[in-house]
Amino acid sequence: MDKESYGLSDKQLAELDTVFASDSFSGKRVVISGGGSGIGKAAAWLLARLGAKVLICGRSYEKLMAAIKPMQEMGLDVGCKTLDIRNPEKVQTFFDEIMDELGGLDVLINNAGGQFPQPAIDFSPNGWRAVIDNNLNGTWFMMQAAAQRWRDAEKPGNIINIVTVIDRGMPDIAHTCAARAGVIYTSKTVAVEWAQYGIRVNCIAPGIIASEGMRVYPQEAVDEFPRSNPMQRFGSSWDIAQACAYLGGDASQFMTGEVMTLDGGGRLWGELWPYKKPDYFKPS
Repeated sequence: MDKESYGLSDKQLAELDTVFASDSFSGKRVVISGGGSGIGKAAAWLLARLGAKVLICGRSYEKLMAAIKPMQEMGLDVGCKTLDIRNPEKVQTFFDEIMDELGGLDVLINNAGGQFPQPAIDFSPNGWRAVIDNNLNGTWFMMQAAAQRWRDAEKPGNIINIVTVIDRGMPDIAHTCAARAGVIYTSKTVAVEWAQYGIRVNCIAPGIIASEGMRVYPQEAVDEFPRSNPMQRFGSSWDIAQACAYLGGDASQFMTGEVMTLDGGGRLWGELWPYKKPDYFKPS
C-alpha cells in the first residue's frame, strides 16, 4: 500500500464501530495534544462521539480547524486552540485558559510528538534536541501543568501519554526512544507521587500504525513494516483511540503507572528499521 493513502477518513472515523456506550464519556472534558491528525484526531472523534467535550491543540491553526470542522458538522462538542508544547510559559497560559473555558478538565491525552528516521551516528545536535524537546520536555510541561491545577482544585485527573514500544530499542530513531523512555519512566514515577491527589497516569505504546505519520519514513522501510510483527499487518489509529477510551474511562479506575502495548506482538517477534536496514544485518 502507498503510504500516502494510509490513515482513516473523516467518514470512517464518524462511522466506525466501537465497543463503548455512546454516553460513556458524557460530562467529561478532554484535551488532546497533536489532535489535528493521526491518533490524536481519531481519539478526538471517538471521545466526542461518546459524549465528551473535546479540545484539541497543536501548532497549526489551519490543521486544527480542518480536523474539527467535520466533527462540529456532526454536532459533536469539539474545539481547538493553538499551542507549542515546547514552551512552558505558553503551556501554563493554555491550562489557565482551558480550565476556565471548559469549566475544568478530566482527561489529558499527550499525543503530540514526532521524529525523523536516521542512523543515530549521524544525528546533529539540533536534530537530537528537537526530538527530545518535543517528545519529552513538551509532554512533561503538559503533565505538570495539568497536575498542578488538579491538585490545587482538589479534583482528580487522568493523564494518558502516547509513547512507543521501546523494550528492545528501535534502530534509526534513537532520539525518540530516549525521549519516550523518559516519558514512560516519568509516568511510572509520578503515578506514585500523584496518587495522593487522585491523578492517574498511564501510557499507550503503539506499534506500526497506518496513519499520516508514516509519511516521514522511506517507502522501502514502510513496505517492510508489516513483517515486524507476527500479525504481519498495520494497526489503525482507531485501535489506539479505543485504548484511550479505556484508559480515559471508569473501567480503568484501578490502573495507574502502566504501559498498554498495542503492537501486534511486535515486541516479541520481528524487527523494525524505520530508515533502512543496513547490508551488514541482511542475510548473506
